[in-house]
Amino acid sequence: MNDRIDLSKFTFSNSFYDELELVLTVKNFNLQEIRERYLKSKKQGVTGKTGSVERRKPSNGGIVRLKLKAGKVLDYKVIKELKEPRGIVHKNGIIAFSAENEVYIVRENKIEVIKNKWFSYIHTLDFNEDASRILISSSGFDCIFEYDIDTLEKTYEWFAWENGFNIGHDPKTGNDILLSREPVKTALKNVVITDPNKQVLPTAMRAAFINSVVYDAADYSKMLATFFHEGKVYSIDMKSGKSTTVISNMRNPHGGMRIEDGTYMATSTGTGEVVSINNMVETRFLFKELSGKPKELGDMEWLQNSKVIESNIITIDSNRTSFVIFNAEKKLIDTIAYDANLAIQDMVECTLSNTQEKLITSV
Repeated sequence: MNDRIDLSKFTFSNSFYDELELVLTVKNFNLQEIRERYLKSKKQGVTGKTGSVERRKPSNGGIVRLKLKAGKVLDYKVIKELKEPRGIVHKNGIIAFSAENEVYIVRENKIEVIKNKWFSYIHTLDFNEDASRILISSSGFDCIFEYDIDTLEKTYEWFAWENGFNIGHDPKTGNDILLSREPVKTALKNVVITDPNKQVLPTAMRAAFINSVVYDAADYSKMLATFFHEGKVYSIDMKSGKSTTVISNMRNPHGGMRIEDGTYMATSTGTGEVVSINNMVETRFLFKELSGKPKELGDMEWLQNSKVIESNIITIDSNRTSFVIFNAEKKLIDTIAYDANLAIQDMVECTLSNTQEKLITSV
C-alpha cells in the first residue's frame, strides 16, 4: 500500500514548532559551484550512476550554528571553516563532526580526533544508545567503521566489497569493474585498492556509495545504511554482515533511519521525496510542487537530508535553499529560507557551550 502526499497542499504556518537551535555542517560556501558540477555529472552518466567521474579536491566548508524561530533564521554564526565537513551527531552533551577524512569528538573540556587510512569523504556519524561508540560511514571506499570514543580504538568494520557489493562502474569505458582490497580472479577488470592514502575512487566508480549509516534505534546490533547508487536503505546485521532491503525505489537517497514508532524513513534526494515505511505501508511526502525553486533547475530536485524533531520533520531543501518543516498529522508546513550560498550537508538540534565552541574553533 502506497500513499503519496503533496506537501504544497498543507497549510502554511510558523506557529506549530518551537524555536530550534541547530548546528550544521556546510560542505561548501559556494552552492552554485556544486549545482553546476552535479548537472555536468548527470549528463555524463552512462548506467544511471551519478556523481563525479574524477576525484576532485575537497572544498572549503564549515561548522555553523543558527536558530529557527517563527519562520526566520536568527543568530547565524560560522564557528569554524574546515575541509568539507559532512557528518555531525550529538548525544549526552557530546558532539562529533567529520572533516573529509577525520572525525572530531568534542566533549565539555577536550577535543579528540579519530583517523584511519580508509577514511575518505566521511558522510555521516552516529552514536550508540549511551554515546560510548560512534558509527562512521566512509563513503569514498564503500565502508563502515565503529570506534570506542573513550579509547579511540576501532571496534568494528564492514566493507561493502566483501559483503556482496563489489561491482563498480568505469564511466570512461562504460564497463563494470570489480573492486577489492586484494587481487581476485574475475572476468571483469579488477580494481584493487591497496593503498587508500594514494589511491582514490571517484563517486561514479564506487560500488555502493554508502552515504549514511546509523544504528537501528530499535535494535543496536543492526545498522541502517543508505546506498546512493542503488537508491535503497539496507538493514545490516553487525554480527553476520548480511543485509536486507528496508526501503527501495529512491534516487540518490540520504539519511536512512528508524524512528520511535518503528517507522523506517529516508530522503529520496533526486525525486524530492521523504519516504517512510511502517507495517508495509509506504508514504511519500512530495516536495516538487512547492514554490521557491529557481526556474533554470527545471524538474531537478535536491533534498539533502531530513531529521525528525519532536513530531515534525525538518528537511534541508538545497534547490529552494530553505529548511522545510512539516507536520504530517496536522498537515502544517513552513519554509525558512537560508543564505543561498550555503551547501548544507547535515544538522543536529543542540546548544553548544562556549567551551565547546572554542574547542571547535581550535581545530
